[in-house]
Amino acid sequence: MSVVDTLVSAVAANPVLTAILVVLLALVFGGYLYLRKIVVSVAEGYDEGRR
Repeated sequence: MSVVDTLVSAVAANPVLTAILVVLLALVFGGYLYLRKIVVSVAEGYDEGRR
């Protein structure tokens, strides 16, 4: 439980930094999903065009 205790104390000591990291992670994950959607749509479009 040492790791969990360290993590909890770090979050409690730096709530603003934690919020910034959460927002950045959400933006990165959202960007990944957005780009993945574009790539899948383009691939489907090429497949439809070949038929």
